Amino acid sequence: MAKKNSNGKINIFNPEDHLLLHQLHLLEWMDANQGNEDAGGEGGRDEQVDLVLPDKWHLTKGVTLRAWQRDCVDNWFKNEAKGTVKVVTGGGKTMLALAIIERLQNTKQGSLHVAIIVPTIVLMNQWFDELIKCGNVPAKFIAKRGGGYKEDFSDGRRILICVLASACKELPKLVKEAKIGSALLLIADECHKFGAKKMAHVFTTERAFSLGLSATPERDEDDDENEDSHASNEPSEKPSYNNSLLGQELGGIICNYTLSDALKDGIVPQFTINHYGLNLSSNERVKYKRLSKSISDKRKELKDSAPQGCSFFGWVNNTATRNKGPLGGVASSFLSESARRKKLLHGMDARKTAVEALIDKELAINPDARIVLFHEKIDEVNTLFVRLKNKNLAVIAEHSNLPTSIREVGLELFRKGIARIIVSARSLIEGFNVPAIDVGIIVASSSSSRQRIQSLGRVLRKHRTSTGEEKTSCTHILYAHNTIDDIIYSKEEWDNITGINCNNYFLWDPGNATQKQDGPPKKPLPADINVDSGELELGCVYPGKYDGEEFKYDTEENINNSNDQFVQNPGSIIKDIQKIRKGSGRFKVTPNCKYVVVLVHNGGVWETRYICKLEHPFELSATDLGGSINEKDVKEWAKKAVAGDLYKFPSVPTEYIVKYKSSLGCKVISKKIKGGEVYARTEENANDPIMGKDADSLVGIIKELKKQGVSVSKFEINKMNHVLYRQGGSLYFVYVPKRGLEFPD
Repeated sequence: MAKKNSNGKINIFNPEDHLLLHQLHLLEWMDANQGNEDAGGEGGRDEQVDLVLPDKWHLTKGVTLRAWQRDCVDNWFKNEAKGTVKVVTGGGKTMLALAIIERLQNTKQGSLHVAIIVPTIVLMNQWFDELIKCGNVPAKFIAKRGGGYKEDFSDGRRILICVLASACKELPKLVKEAKIGSALLLIADECHKFGAKKMAHVFTTERAFSLGLSATPERDEDDDENEDSHASNEPSEKPSYNNSLLGQELGGIICNYTLSDALKDGIVPQFTINHYGLNLSSNERVKYKRLSKSISDKRKELKDSAPQGCSFFGWVNNTATRNKGPLGGVASSFLSESARRKKLLHGMDARKTAVEALIDKELAINPDARIVLFHEKIDEVNTLFVRLKNKNLAVIAEHSNLPTSIREVGLELFRKGIARIIVSARSLIEGFNVPAIDVGIIVASSSSSRQRIQSLGRVLRKHRTSTGEEKTSCTHILYAHNTIDDIIYSKEEWDNITGINCNNYFLWDPGNATQKQDGPPKKPLPADINVDSGELELGCVYPGKYDGEEFKYDTEENINNSNDQFVQNPGSIIKDIQKIRKGSGRFKVTPNCKYVVVLVHNGGVWETRYICKLEHPFELSATDLGGSINEKDVKEWAKKAVAGDLYKFPSVPTEYIVKYKSSLGCKVISKKIKGGEVYARTEENANDPIMGKDADSLVGIIKELKKQGVSVSKFEINKMNHVLYRQGGSLYFVYVPKRGLEFPD
């Protein structure tokens, strides 16, 4: 048993372990070198043959493509030699890609060059091995880049397998220098990894053909720089892949081969997935509720300030990093508390107890079982490894912080069956072909459906015992019941993913018997076409998905979309929204039925409320009327205009926005700047007296408008120095300053 030293730290590796390790290394060396002392003379070596590149590449020798693979190859060529293939892990996407390369080189582009981009070194080596094993292209024509390799397309090399981190920095230049862009096929393996801004530079590579490969190419918000997309109970929709950066660069989804399809085709055996809802301890529950309340409040404040159409978590990260004002503090606290809540859930006591109980049960049934444990956090992987090692189990740990030598030895021990249990962080989820597995335990994962589906693909492999008996696999998924962990089940219909009758759901207090449940803790919400409109009324909880086009509205009854186009026929929508939610905010119009829906924060939970159904499509203002404006006509019109007149020239670009507000009893004009705001100088303190008079005059005109019932506080100043206000989507004239407004630097 591990003991504590004088500093209070646990001695995980004691002196006896040091001796044992040294003895084992000696034995390993002796075994590898026995007989060498008797060897005489020089070892023979086959003469290297300088192989030539064949005219026709054959990369699928000995392989018969399945029907879905043949159809997919046809679809890729019909789609102008581009597209993304969505295929379950283990379903045969590598062989599919080799078939596409083969046909492309044989029939369309004899001088084909191929850049295969992969997220890990492990995958780079796997692709190389597959090309050598299944193809007739000699190794000298296949290059590697990344992981210590610095090869390129020189010396006649035609295929380059490149790790993503290196590809982002170097591939565009390598292709340009080699002058091969017009004959290049770019393959993005695990392409969901390519959507982040720092990785997207790889798409500046000149190419003629594109292919994306992934089990689930759609990027969850978890894939953003901040992974805590489950920081609230706010409903969300999955973005359209075909309209995303990946879809535009690689081509839309041309094939969707699911886990359920693989089951029907016999690629994976029959399997069982057991979902266990675990309870937080009373102390953990108190901490969880306190953090969740604070996170929810801060999220609401940040949501109200976030720019429209942006990645919320990307914006929060930037705000926390760059904004030194009050909002920056809120963003920093929000991220910190979200991380603490995630750590609380990942490290909950019930997960560790449940893992040990499941392993004991599985080993009692099959002492030779191979077991893989998945976790999100490396520190928890280390903790689990020590716990299981102290139980004298044949266990290893695998994660990206370990030295390469330790990782390679550990994985080889697991492949040989010397180690029977592997505890892994994300590094094992993608890009490592584990041997046939009996049991998978997803101890903890992000709320990304992709992560869990990929984990299943690592486990569910068809295999047979030494006697020829077909073996089936079992996966156990642990989640924290009545927490944000439940949200995973509202994102995907698991029976659709895995096939019917594969999933079992339980509540479990480890130490007691499991309680069978009728289904998952949450179900995906229906699309708008499946919502009964007869049951909808203003303010009711909307039972469908919160999806569709997003619009922003303000208290001046203006509605605009993410392209900053204003709605010209808002009707009573804003008044109706404000019956159930005060102030400004956002709403969505569902894609098919055109229901107007809005989020309402109610008791720490986000609810989707129904407002109305659009009777007529929104009429949007034009974004660019270009050179149709005659400045002379505009100036002549402005000379005769009075405050409140409809502004006839909405296409004149806005220069900046100001607000009219009361500050310490004074009426002032403010302008927002980074980190705060500044106030227009009046005549008594302006450096330019004329600009000071302009500020005083503007305040006076705004006061008069308010007396007339025009209660607005936000004003636009355009390129022609016209002060305007917007109401109901239309612009109205206010004032033309003689020189403009003066603000402190």
